[in-house]
Amino acid sequence: MNGAINVLMYHSISDAQGPTNIDVDTFRGQIESLEARGYELVTFSDLVAWHEGAAQLPARAAVITFDDGFADFAEHAAPLILARKWSATVFLPTGCLGRKENWNGAAEPARQLMTWEQVEDLAARGIDFGGHSVSHADLTKLSHADLEQEIRQSSKDIERHLGRIPVGFAPPYGRSNSAVRAAIGRYFRVSVGTDLQRATRKCDLLDIPRIEMYYFRNLERWNAYLDGRAELYFETRRALRRVRQVAVERRWS
Repeated sequence: MNGAINVLMYHSISDAQGPTNIDVDTFRGQIESLEARGYELVTFSDLVAWHEGAAQLPARAAVITFDDGFADFAEHAAPLILARKWSATVFLPTGCLGRKENWNGAAEPARQLMTWEQVEDLAARGIDFGGHSVSHADLTKLSHADLEQEIRQSSKDIERHLGRIPVGFAPPYGRSNSAVRAAIGRYFRVSVGTDLQRATRKCDLLDIPRIEMYYFRNLERWNAYLDGRAELYFETRRALRRVRQVAVERRWS
């Protein structure tokens, strides 16, 4: 049985510049590499069952996630995923759908988010959707009441539109703490973070690490990682990311 699973993190699939964009050809290559190596895409419900010892995962398993619900997911990413009869989880800032991003650190020019009509159509075809707050707020900066509202309402919004309670949540900006995770746990089974690591059964279900795919835009490096030949690069990226996260925390504090 698999001892670890790659939970992959994406944002926008487009030709725009910036660390939250990956171009379409690169994304297609990353997907084709997974397929060629016999990977099977599983859901967060599968991951929870595995984490709790109630189920096994395929020998080569991965979860694909997308933060923010950008419209280019529907245009570029979903067709490649659904053509393989796979799924993915898209984390939605539910109060922002149908508009352009308008939060701190938004790209320039601002990117369009999906509409609820697009979300409903993709859900009917097998795409999973999770919460990403209502307004893309930094949850660590909110009062207890506002924190609870952002998380609870995001779950209710998705349930109202899709007819099912969402399983997964992703804190905006990757910012979380014990109070945020406790609030998430009242409405969601799983929350993902931005720690660059593979997920194991020892991971906190409310802080599941993910693999930032921006670091694997070089397809030779991605193939080497999947083949177990890129551990030095992976560990170097992890160390550099930790340094950057400390700097970011200091700037935000």
